[in-house]
Amino acid sequence: MRLQDIAKHGGDEAVGLKVLSEEQLKKLHNVLLEILDDVLAVCHKHNLRFILIGGSAIGALRGGGIIPWDDDIDIAMPRKDFERFCRIIRSEQAQKYSMLHPQDKENFGRVIPKIRLRGTEYRTILEQDLTDCGVFIDIYTIENLPDNAIARTFQGVVATAMGFALSCRRLYRGRKWYGQLTGGVSFKVKCAMGFCLSFASYERWARWTDYWHSRCKNENSKFVSIPADVRHYFGEMQPRERLCTLKEVTLNGRTCWVPEQVDGYLREIYGDYMQIPPVEKQERNCYLACDLGER
Repeated sequence: MRLQDIAKHGGDEAVGLKVLSEEQLKKLHNVLLEILDDVLAVCHKHNLRFILIGGSAIGALRGGGIIPWDDDIDIAMPRKDFERFCRIIRSEQAQKYSMLHPQDKENFGRVIPKIRLRGTEYRTILEQDLTDCGVFIDIYTIENLPDNAIARTFQGVVATAMGFALSCRRLYRGRKWYGQLTGGVSFKVKCAMGFCLSFASYERWARWTDYWHSRCKNENSKFVSIPADVRHYFGEMQPRERLCTLKEVTLNGRTCWVPEQVDGYLREIYGDYMQIPPVEKQERNCYLACDLGER
């Protein structure tokens, strides 16, 4: 059962999930675009690069804006650019934004960095254990991969194993919560594995995973990947020129970027992404708490 169906059929009693209304979505989109404006300003000022990925890239190409039923903006930055971006936000805009970095001591078991707007709250099922739940933009890191095939494969195997271990560890930690939404053999097996891995905190597993994602420092390597994305290290591996040669697109009137070969990239992942899915297949957005402030 999808989260939106849980929310509609007993979710409020079971896990407290609610479905975003159209009015809430429009307001959330405005907040996301406010964050994006600041990200763009920093990137222009400091000559940093990013691309739209996932649903954000699809929205820009299909309709020139955020997908109407989407609740986030996803971007990806080369690791080197992200590290500079993180330092700049923390030094110049710390009063307005907080940054979640996978190498922070308190990273909440996350390997996907986030920039969060202070004074707001948008708590989803994945945010239920966090104290800082401001509206956010996900910043996936584009990682260099070793040119040597053996070294590349070794790094990928270790990084994938670390990511799976982190997933099990996080699931075990939140087993009482996630158990209300899922179950079965797979859930129990992953919880058991998470218990066996609890000799280290889930924050430490996240740091180890991020280390293996970012281990290669060759800025001219033949291949890159976005290992924290849904297809992980090997599934996201691309020739550098396919992912890092950019072209301009418009997202809600803002000039952003996507890979120059974005059509092939997105079709490989989503198939006919230009076709708007029927209403019953549109993943509506669910939340536990939502406070977008006075804007």
